[in-house]
Amino acid sequence: MPVFKGGECTKPRKLFFACRTQFRAKFFRFMDVKIKTWPSPAWGCLVWMVAAIVAGSAAAGADRVVSDISAEFNVAQTFHVDGDRWTHEDAHGRFQGILLKPQGQGPFPAVIVSHGLGGSAGSFGLTKAREFVQWGMVAIAPDYTHSAAELQGRRGPGHPAAKGFGASAENLRRARICVALLRRMPEVAASRIFAYGHSMGGFVTIALAAHEPLAAAAITGSGIAPRTGFPAPDPETASRIRVPFLIIHGARDTTVRPEQSEALAQLLAQHKVPCRRIVIPDAGHDVDRTHATEVLAAIREWFASHDPATVTNQPSPSTPRGQINQTR
Repeated sequence: MPVFKGGECTKPRKLFFACRTQFRAKFFRFMDVKIKTWPSPAWGCLVWMVAAIVAGSAAAGADRVVSDISAEFNVAQTFHVDGDRWTHEDAHGRFQGILLKPQGQGPFPAVIVSHGLGGSAGSFGLTKAREFVQWGMVAIAPDYTHSAAELQGRRGPGHPAAKGFGASAENLRRARICVALLRRMPEVAASRIFAYGHSMGGFVTIALAAHEPLAAAAITGSGIAPRTGFPAPDPETASRIRVPFLIIHGARDTTVRPEQSEALAQLLAQHKVPCRRIVIPDAGHDVDRTHATEVLAAIREWFASHDPATVTNQPSPSTPRGQINQTR
């Protein structure tokens, strides 16, 4: 808080920058200029305090799922990087992940990679990240609550603990913290952040796209649930998406039914969100592995089509095989 000494506020701009970072209001930017000519520094500080309280009250309920996220304020202090591995620790706990960057100073586009049930940032995330880095992208992948390390005796989606899997509040918080970190990195072009997830990681990606203005998103073997109470997002959450979306599904997927991704595609179409859904007839749930070449080609083409500078200047791979159900 500001400190008054001899009738003068010693930290007026510190409070201002905190307000501007949190609420991004033009009013505060205007006041940043005016405070320099304020008749009394003490009155200037008092106005700042009142403005901060009013703005904070107005924004308090804007996003209850992650209303207490601190990523935009102190993410640089809560991340600890060691090579291509990192850890994040705050009042909510500790989690870890991987971060890979291309050679050079950038700024590069970036992608957040989200693993499925029993996966991890160090396995699924690292494998996909290496591919994205070859495209000229910074890639970050966190461990989620459904990672192999955090399962510890849980028995999968049917277990009571599964309510914390997939697009849970905690996993969404982790994903948004990663996005906040990317936006602060000088090597990253903040307006060119993408997302990719498979299975439960796709659930997280859907929820993330509903909360963050990403450049584009892609999922494999994933979709939405008909209502709340499942690891997959519900239609109400997905209806907030305005991010161009690529959906790839195996027709023989018995883990996440193709109808779930079809429901997502139909919902996005209703809201006129750019969407493409590809169904590969001979593929199952692990479509990202059994048809890796086709899947990666489609993702690369989708990302590039929504940001021409996303990939290096190489010929675009051909469109993957499969039935294209939705093209918007």
